[in-house]
Amino acid sequence: MNEILRLEEVSFIYSKGTPFEKVALNKVSLSFEKGKITGLIGHTGSGKSTLVNLLNGLYKPTEGRVYLDGVDIWENPKEISKVRYRVGLVMQYPEYQLFDESVREDIAFAPKNLGLTEGETAERVAEAAHFAGLSEELLEKSPFELSGGQKRRAAIAGIMAMRPEVLVLDEPAAGLDPRGRREILGGLRQYAEAVGASVILVSHSMEDMAHYCDNVIVMNRGEVYLSGEVGEIFSRSEELSRVSLDVPAISRIARELAKSGFELSGELYTVDGVYDAIIKYLGEDKR
Repeated sequence: MNEILRLEEVSFIYSKGTPFEKVALNKVSLSFEKGKITGLIGHTGSGKSTLVNLLNGLYKPTEGRVYLDGVDIWENPKEISKVRYRVGLVMQYPEYQLFDESVREDIAFAPKNLGLTEGETAERVAEAAHFAGLSEELLEKSPFELSGGQKRRAAIAGIMAMRPEVLVLDEPAAGLDPRGRREILGGLRQYAEAVGASVILVSHSMEDMAHYCDNVIVMNRGEVYLSGEVGEIFSRSEELSRVSLDVPAISRIARELAKSGFELSGELYTVDGVYDAIIKYLGEDKR
């Protein structure tokens, strides 16, 4: 496997040594592949948010190591800020972090801090705006003139403009309508393929996981419960139900069809996959 990030026996304990001590992660070992979109799911308290804060050095493991391209990110603590340019983290509701006079200047902030030339910065801004679905007209506006979804895309573009090797997004589509979700999540695949970056997507939506991710990691009580390719994970509905998770709604429909005698085969966890399976079953293509 061509990995970019790896956690080795990582544990994290809040308020260690106090009466309020709480184990958030317990000896977690996992890896993330280059160029892949990996979904991270699990209920509140499963350890997802703690995990993503460890990936770019916002938190330091209580035990264990985090490796970026084979190097321990805490090998030289004074250099940890460089890791944060290579592993970009978009936290929940990032639109509250916008601050500059225009959207263009806000997106340009990180590239300028990287010491890029004016031309290189302009190129990064245009590229990030494209992937985030921001028009040229919107770039000239104040961030505070934008709609909620536009602000979210502008904040994500500001991280993309660094061209991080790993882009981590914690519930990037939270609170948005279906169109807003598609606009934000749809650009992630384009970004990953064009830049060669890995994307780690935290979401409560099983449909988002099924539609946009290559691999899925299921967290439960601070440990990795399941890990594998998206189709493999969503084929294990009984195991998911044990931790109060479910397969995407379309998979439940396919399951009910199977009970009625429609033996479908293929990728039965996306609408397109089930549609193709039904067409195949019927023996004709009506598209």
